[in-house]
Amino acid sequence: MDEDIEILRVALEQLLTERSMWTEHELIEVLQAPPYELFEADALRQPLSLFQTHFLIFHCLYRIRCDWLAAAKADLEINTLRIQTLPWQAGESGLQQQDPLADYYLDLSQLTGTDEAGVEALLNDFWDNMSAGRRGGQETMDFESACELMDVAPPLCQQTLKRQYRRLIHRHHPDKGGSLKKMQDVKKAYHTLARQM
Repeated sequence: MDEDIEILRVALEQLLTERSMWTEHELIEVLQAPPYELFEADALRQPLSLFQTHFLIFHCLYRIRCDWLAAAKADLEINTLRIQTLPWQAGESGLQQQDPLADYYLDLSQLTGTDEAGVEALLNDFWDNMSAGRRGGQETMDFESACELMDVAPPLCQQTLKRQYRRLIHRHHPDKGGSLKKMQDVKKAYHTLARQM
């Protein structure tokens, strides 16, 4: 695994040197294609492989950032929508600041210790936090609309509802071409119906 990570790190550093701004999705597309072919074509199709791909890229990006800052070469802004090479500025060292995200992504046990259930929990926490942050709490919708959106009918079964929720979340996930609005509506419908059980 260490050898594969080093190959990925070198490829990312080369790409960041050739062009100063990328999105995570653009980097993945380039790394899936020749001459790199470091990720399978279906790397983003399943939640676990999506998480692993994302984690490996961010692990390497944070390693590059640490190396560049230590060498006073450059800095790197890292988030999914913008990965940008920034000029190094004397007197500023990102290595001195506490960065919980860097700590998380530089710890490979986070990758090896996360299974499908762990990924699902991370995604659920993310969407719950996003919904709560935008709306100040969990909104509900009327029962009939929720059933229609979730494509379920009474009497409700918890196992069926949860399976349908996972299917719809997977289908409408923004990383798979879905929309944030549809994801939020699915979550709202799920929480409405789950409270009725």
